[in-house]
Amino acid sequence: YGAGFFYIPGTETCLKVGGLVRFEIGAHDPDDFQALIPDPDDRHFDHGWSTLVRAEVTLDARSETEYGTLRGYIRLRGDSVRTAPDTDPALNDGGALSNGPAGGGVNVQDAIIELGGLAMGLTDTLYDAGLSGEFDRGGGDRVHFIRYTFDAAQGVQLAIALEEADRDYDYTPNVVGKIGFSQGWGGANLWGAYDATAEEFAVKAIVTANLTETIFLEGIATYESGLSYYSVDPFNGTGVGITGAEWSAGGLIGARFTPKFKGSIGAQYFSDVGHLGGPNEIDVLRAGVTLDYQIVQNFAAKLAVNYVRADNGIDDADGWHGFLRFDRTF
Repeated sequence: YGAGFFYIPGTETCLKVGGLVRFEIGAHDPDDFQALIPDPDDRHFDHGWSTLVRAEVTLDARSETEYGTLRGYIRLRGDSVRTAPDTDPALNDGGALSNGPAGGGVNVQDAIIELGGLAMGLTDTLYDAGLSGEFDRGGGDRVHFIRYTFDAAQGVQLAIALEEADRDYDYTPNVVGKIGFSQGWGGANLWGAYDATAEEFAVKAIVTANLTETIFLEGIATYESGLSYYSVDPFNGTGVGITGAEWSAGGLIGARFTPKFKGSIGAQYFSDVGHLGGPNEIDVLRAGVTLDYQIVQNFAAKLAVNYVRADNGIDDADGWHGFLRFDRTF
């Protein structure tokens, strides 16, 4: 199955142990979004800086059967986040001291059983996909799922999934489908999702193209009939009630300057962003620059600087945020 796999002693099952250690420094300088968004509550809307430390451990077990490869995949994740000092005098004497790192619990990020093209368990929704930049939003989150993927000839891939995103709400799963086409020049993917609880649908298309060995393009477009689990949220859940945009479109242009260094610049526009308790007339623009550099094998750095602007026809607000990230994978 490739480098890193070894036989579990006394069995015909191969196992690979992997993981990730991440250190990230974030900077945030937004305008007053409260005129447009009720009660924002996320570190990306805080003034100042923050740090994130992430640890992941993965286990990948595979064996051969008469029906194809039997696989079990587990990914455990733990985050520790530290933000700028709290300014509440009752907590730390006017902000002179911080309250230390927050978080630290370990969660099951992925737990998947696969046999041939059939998969089931917990992972990101089939609808979850976006551009390679750090400014865009593509919709989707983790779900319990049953999925079948069929790899046809000429780079064509078909997938269908039943997904459960409602905790004990009903017995009706959501339905998500994907059609993909991949060639040396690039590829195109089309998704469709139906939220059985909200009784709304969403569609998304992503196209990539390698113009030369150095220059590449990516484009994204989304549409949703109404608010649903698959809504594209330009604020990424940071505002109370922010849940989606009627449609969005965006793209980026990038360059692979060397085998170890690449960069991209792009933007995405979101029309009629909806939120509970307010007008459905907010338009949002997100833009950003991303630089990726592989320092050595299995150790990489990423620098991202993003700009966000929101306008409801009466008031507007904008802001900057970004991060410097270091990932050690193994």
